[in-house]
Order: sequence, then structure tokens, then C-alpha cells
Amino acid sequence: MTRSFAGTAGLYCVPLICLALIAGCLGRTKPPYVMDQYTLDYAPGAVTAGQPVQELIRVERFAVAPAFNSTNMAIRKGQYRFETYNYSRWRVNPADMVAGFVLRDITRAGIFKGTYSWYDSDLSRYILEGYVDEFCESSGKGLLSVRITLVDTKAKNPVEQVVFQRQYTQSAPMDDSSPDALAAALSAAMKEVSGRLMTDIAATLRESADK
Repeated sequence: MTRSFAGTAGLYCVPLICLALIAGCLGRTKPPYVMDQYTLDYAPGAVTAGQPVQELIRVERFAVAPAFNSTNMAIRKGQYRFETYNYSRWRVNPADMVAGFVLRDITRAGIFKGTYSWYDSDLSRYILEGYVDEFCESSGKGLLSVRITLVDTKAKNPVEQVVFQRQYTQSAPMDDSSPDALAAALSAAMKEVSGRLMTDIAATLRESADK
């Protein structure tokens, strides 16, 4: 009888001890960190005056320099050296983010009869391509640099298809070194770059129409 009781008690005790050990281990596990996600945010410029050009434009998906080809919020600390904010990320890749805002701003500016993304119409006469060279915090500023190429597919010569290719570089001061300040500074830089780009596209098309 005693042996039977001891055996039964042992059968119940072993699982309880295992459960206690598991609960103790789980109790010491640190809770997962919350990853904050950021995007650019700015009001688009004023609508371009005049009638839109009776042509279509497609904004292609932008490319990006390998150093910024991720959702990390990069901080340039000097030559050869970068850091990132540990628990903050861009919501999307900088190339897609910049291209998305350019698409939005061209559409709202009313420069063309129709504006499409890289997912849409292949019948557009004009194509806008971009390459993001810089997208980071640098020396207390948000730094944005993007190379833009406007292509006219109607031209027969491949060289003549390039309407213009220009580098747009803009920085904006940061209130402090933080993800919020970086997002705000790069938003201000993007607004300035986008405004200049809209002006250049409209002016270029007017010059072409006058010839």
C-alpha cells in the first residue's frame, strides 16, 4: 500500500515540477520590443496653373543606393560609418516612399492629363525614373538626394528620349537626434525637392510646346 501511494505521488509530482520550471523560465523572458514605424508626411504644393499637357506620364519604381536599401533609419556618423535607430524603422523602403510622394505630387499638380504608377498603363508617352542616393540623418540634418530622369518615348533616338536628368539634393535641420526629428526633417526636404521637380517638369514641357 505504501509503495503504491509513493508511486502515485511520484507520477503527479514530476509533471507539476516540470510545469513549475517552465513557468519560471517563461516568467523571466523579456517582453518583445515594440518597433515604431515612420513615413514622410507633408502637404503637397499648390496646383500648377494652366491647362494640363494632353499626354500621359508613368512614374517608374525608383531605385536606391545599397546603403539605404532597407527600412533602417540610417544615421551617417562620418566617413565610412553608419548607425541606425534600434527600435524605429521606415514603414516602407525609401525608394518606394519617395516615388510614391512624387507620383502623388505630379497628379495633384495637374501637369499631365493622366498620371500612372509602375503598376499601371504602358501607353504613357512620358516616363519618370529616379534613383535615391542619400536618405539619412547627417550632421544634425535630414539629407535627401535623388537623381531624376524624364524620358519622352516618342523620340526615335534613345539619346533624344532623355528630356532631362537632374540631381536634387536638399537637407533640413533636425530639432534633436531622434526618429521623429529625422522623419520631420526628411519630410521638409522631400517637399522642397518635389516642388522644384514639379516646376522643372512644367517649365520643360512649356519650352517644348513653344518650339
